[in-house]
Amino acid sequence: MGFFGFKNFDQLTETELTIYRFVANNIEKTAYMRVRDIAKEAHVSNTSVMRFVHKLGFNSFTEFKVSLHSAKLDQQMEQSDQSLSLHFITKENFPQDIYEKLMVVADRIFDADMIIYIGMGSSAALAEYASRQTAAIGINSFCIKDPFYPLSAQLQNTTNNVLITFSVSGKTPEIIGLLNDFVNNVDNTLVSITGNLESSLAKMCHYNLSYTINEERIHHFYDMTTQVPATYLIENLLLRVRYLLQ
Repeated sequence: MGFFGFKNFDQLTETELTIYRFVANNIEKTAYMRVRDIAKEAHVSNTSVMRFVHKLGFNSFTEFKVSLHSAKLDQQMEQSDQSLSLHFITKENFPQDIYEKLMVVADRIFDADMIIYIGMGSSAALAEYASRQTAAIGINSFCIKDPFYPLSAQLQNTTNNVLITFSVSGKTPEIIGLLNDFVNNVDNTLVSITGNLESSLAKMCHYNLSYTINEERIHHFYDMTTQVPATYLIENLLLRVRYLLQ
């Protein structure tokens, strides 16, 4: 049974209750402690610690430690803003007119000859997914994950294209540089899916599908920001395109 699933406290002795309180209040530390370390910190014997472990329903101290690590992870997730990602899809996280904007962009996609999805890093994976889903419903599309791809040359003799760019920050220099060639080109419609409506990307695009999210980076370079809102937007966008295709 799980450590925090234990409810029969009346079966614990005073010594075992002392151990329980110590472990519950020091999950992060005790997850890495040995039997004798816990015994020393809780001022009890090694035998009392093992008796406590078995009474909780664990077959070994190792099994007990695994449960502690799991409890430690749950505690960290509860303290993290990103634990809210699973509950992200609420109206407060999008502009009031988001569904109207989605319909307008869906209409542009419906009338376009080619859809180009653009993204770098984790956004590149989402761009690739969006391109695949768009192709699946019978619309020409491809994905650009390399910001130095000669897209301008490829689209030189084409018209009526829609370029949809994914970027959480909307500030990636390479992406901005790639799109600069298309800002004043009437043959191309620029759309952003971004968490920053004040970004350079948003300002250079004709249409913006925006959302609100706190960016999270680790080790300075690695973007761990959730892609749930962008995924929600592309799913809703393609749902509207499918409606127009009927």
